[in-house]
Amino acid sequence: MNMYAKQRSCVLNEDRLSGLPDDILIHILSLLPLKDAVKGICNASRRFHKLWPFIHTLNFDQYMFPEHDCDYYLEAGRPDYDERLSYSFWQRTSNSTGIWQYYDFLRSEKRMANEIGTWIQFALNKNLEVLDLSFSEHGTVGPQALYDLPNCVLSSPHLVELWLTHCTINAKKKSKLKSLKTLYLNNVVLMDQSMDYILSGCPMLEELTLQLCYGHIRVVLLNSNLKTLKLDIGWFRQRIHVSCPTLLSLDMSGAVEVLDIANVASIAEVSVNRNLIFDFDVYKDYQGIKTFLQTFTGAKTLNLCSWFALVFSAWQLKNLPSPTFSCKSLHLQLDFMIWNLPGILNLLKHCPCLENLIIKITSSYNEFTSQKQLSWYHLYKFDADEYWNMVDAPVQCMIHHLKTVEVAGLIKKKFVIQFLEYLLRHSMVLKKMKIFAKKKTSKICEYEERLLNAPKASASAAVLFY
Repeated sequence: MNMYAKQRSCVLNEDRLSGLPDDILIHILSLLPLKDAVKGICNASRRFHKLWPFIHTLNFDQYMFPEHDCDYYLEAGRPDYDERLSYSFWQRTSNSTGIWQYYDFLRSEKRMANEIGTWIQFALNKNLEVLDLSFSEHGTVGPQALYDLPNCVLSSPHLVELWLTHCTINAKKKSKLKSLKTLYLNNVVLMDQSMDYILSGCPMLEELTLQLCYGHIRVVLLNSNLKTLKLDIGWFRQRIHVSCPTLLSLDMSGAVEVLDIANVASIAEVSVNRNLIFDFDVYKDYQGIKTFLQTFTGAKTLNLCSWFALVFSAWQLKNLPSPTFSCKSLHLQLDFMIWNLPGILNLLKHCPCLENLIIKITSSYNEFTSQKQLSWYHLYKFDADEYWNMVDAPVQCMIHHLKTVEVAGLIKKKFVIQFLEYLLRHSMVLKKMKIFAKKKTSKICEYEERLLNAPKASASAAVLFY
């Protein structure tokens, strides 16, 4: 071997990692998946063995360990850790062999719950800043929270982010989460006054997410820093109370009608996404939905789903008063069927300051909305092809404010093109109409040519395709 080859071999075999400072090595180990980090430590020099306790991030995921029998865990029905429920689970099993097998499993699960509590306490003793606990990897559905959260978690003054999925919280006193800024609860059972106790001890909380949680829920924060609230509400829930004067962004989905919202005058952005089934009763539900929407009339950005477009269609066709919004940006997620058209017009009429209109077209027909549910609409038959030509009253936002229109999704449908042509004909200060649609060819499509050549009320209006 010549001298050059020997020098190159030495360079390749040189252990450069060991020459790095401890802080850099700890940072590198913290970025690795936990299993890889452990392997690296075991195969490295003794110096690495002294560094592992200083790793910044620990991520325990049972799927990292293929020897763990996930199928068996699933078949066991994820029994409750509470020993008092062992007998009822025991009775549900079918054969004697399975009974003892599952009973042993129950005992091991209870033991594991105690061990998890020890791990959590150990981490919190190290001034932990981010804690993410998820017990939902095996498809548990509904209020089957199988792990009782240790009280020490709610008394952790150094936590900045807390993420909990599928567990039970049974707080008995005010929390001590004085540094917490982000709280995410997913399928969590909140016992008694737990929600009140948690929030009362989070003076720095800025973002709160409650996704399909169960129990008594009140989000009342009169003197707080809360800026963002996200609520995903399951069906058949008791009423949820929200009161927060500092709130800037509110994102709601699911059974939004169970919400009682007050004292949110600072709110700037609202998003409402209800279920796909149009079950609105124009006579019974009118006042409730109107009152609900009036809470957000001052928001600058409004995001509404197709369900609300149909509600506004009902109000338009029956000449019922609609709330007037001061929003400058309106985002609509639409099916864009014929019965959406009056609702779109009604919304434009009641957003007199609108500057930006963004529409995402998700499908051409909502299969969850049956003909029976829309049967009363047929009393108000109109020619969809001529609908926008029949609109003679001016729409204020299109005369003075509407500058940008963005449309994405299934835009090739005839109703959509006719609506866009209507906007071009009447939007007097329009600057840009942006069309986002997948194309198989670079050639100009028929609908593109129609929009490019359509009459325009604004001399500066540009139609752009992406």
